[in-house]
Amino acid sequence: MESKNIALRSKSMRNGDRPYTTPGLGDRAHSVLMAYQYSRAHKVPVTLHLTSDKYGKPHKKVSWKELTEMVTGVDIKVWDVCNLPEKAWLGYLKDKGYDAEIYYYEDTFGMHPNEEKVPLEISQYLRELPELKPVIPNMWLPIEKNKFVTMQWDSTDISRSMTPIQIEGVKRRYEDLGYEIVIVGGKADNDLLKNSLKHIGFAMYNAKYHVGVDSGMMHIAQFYKKYEDIHIHNYGFTSHHLVRAKKNGTKINYMPED
Repeated sequence: MESKNIALRSKSMRNGDRPYTTPGLGDRAHSVLMAYQYSRAHKVPVTLHLTSDKYGKPHKKVSWKELTEMVTGVDIKVWDVCNLPEKAWLGYLKDKGYDAEIYYYEDTFGMHPNEEKVPLEISQYLRELPELKPVIPNMWLPIEKNKFVTMQWDSTDISRSMTPIQIEGVKRRYEDLGYEIVIVGGKADNDLLKNSLKHIGFAMYNAKYHVGVDSGMMHIAQFYKKYEDIHIHNYGFTSHHLVRAKKNGTKINYMPED
């Protein structure tokens, strides 16, 4: 079966001609998720084409592999070029025999000064989430399904972070409602819940909610949860990903009631 070829952008939509280099975990997860959603909708495999700078350092290469193993129908092809203008990047792929497309988001169009409308509109595939089952069949967790929430508060972007007092207030609210807290990501005590996306996915699948900030873990949660079961706190920079999530049901700065 012939694949749909989608090329990740080579330039930043936020910062003019700055190269869109190795994306963060959230961008990597989002790219794989949107490719999976396209594949599922059209019943065709999708190949994501990356320039070498997007593939990144060793730990990022590992996560690209792990993310594609969490879905079906998505493959990655890396090319030893970087920092090409968009037309040159697509021309390069065409010369290699791939009629690839870049994409845009209609639901947040206009947020970025350098965004242009192209034939492939991708936000239509992100209105609902796939609610995948985890790829590992079992993992020891000392808590029953839906009796806990996963949380993650560390972010590489300080403008998306919260103060310890704010975090403690949110944690206490869920604990008061009877939920145990399972920390995932960089601050997790459990190595598997810190370093293995597949194990983090297993925990998120079994959790009642995922709670945290706009970061990589929010995007991992979108593989396994409904939008409304992802609760994000944000008091600074608002990404187009968060704008989309809110439109589709994610609760922002939400404090649950009894």
